Amino acid sequence: MDNKKLIASGSLLAILILCCTAAWAGVQPLQTTQGLADHMNDQNLVIIDVRTETNYGVGHIPGAVNLPYGEWEPMDDETHVQLMAPVEDLAAMLREKGVSGNSQVIIYDHGNSVSDATKGAAAAWILSAIGHPNVSYLDGGFTKWTFEGRVIDNQKPDPVPGDFSAKMDAARVTNLDTLLVRMKKGKVLLVDARNSNQHFGNDKRADVSAFGHIPGSLNLPAPFLTNAGINRAPATLRGKKQLMAIVEGVGIPNQKDQQIIVYCNTAQYAGLDYFVLHNLLGYSNVSVYDGSMLEYAVHDELPLVRYAWGHVRR
Repeated sequence: MDNKKLIASGSLLAILILCCTAAWAGVQPLQTTQGLADHMNDQNLVIIDVRTETNYGVGHIPGAVNLPYGEWEPMDDETHVQLMAPVEDLAAMLREKGVSGNSQVIIYDHGNSVSDATKGAAAAWILSAIGHPNVSYLDGGFTKWTFEGRVIDNQKPDPVPGDFSAKMDAARVTNLDTLLVRMKKGKVLLVDARNSNQHFGNDKRADVSAFGHIPGSLNLPAPFLTNAGINRAPATLRGKKQLMAIVEGVGIPNQKDQQIIVYCNTAQYAGLDYFVLHNLLGYSNVSVYDGSMLEYAVHDELPLVRYAWGHVRR
């Protein structure tokens, strides 16, 4: 083969490699176990396990680092509200785990229950909200990985510190003051990710101060969005067509630029609703009310709806 042919072949190979790398870097927010297995040796890959340190220590996906979900959204001992950790704290923790600005980050959870799935999806929301461009969530998590007979280990990697620099994206996170302003303007759609019993006000989490939901909210329960427990299935997300039918069925309009604020009790379940609406179904203007009901319900002067699906003040 002459030099021109060698150069042409080399150029074609380089283009193919670049295309494959681009296809892997950030275009699949929902990653499959097979996709992860195919890219385990990629240079810029960082796998983050959000399970407890104990579960991680027993066994994890090879090469994964551990950053338990409780460190992403710690409980404030004084206010008893669970909020996203300060941006610089998160950035420092992530750099320590080897995350850089050009890393392809795959986040996974235990993958057995709806609660598991919401932790992984919420961590993916947080990492995106603080400015990382290439974040994916592993569908089915550790449970699906092990059900398929894939290799696990209990070796704790020692990653080279990364260079990730965080910057909060205000379009993805809402605080109480912003929530109230947008409610007053009346142009925002509120979505409650809790189960229907809590939304309706028949039940509540023990540490939430009052029953009911924020006026005007539609209920998109996070448990509806996964296959968890169906014939012992891991907590994989339902198919896109079925998710769209569920979203439309609960009354969310098919206007992809609709301003939406999702909440739950702590932002954990809201993280899964956010992931489905924004990352999978293409709603471009979605944020999570970080304080959620733990914060909102403390304020007796703020309205809540109970035993109704409408604007009824308590």
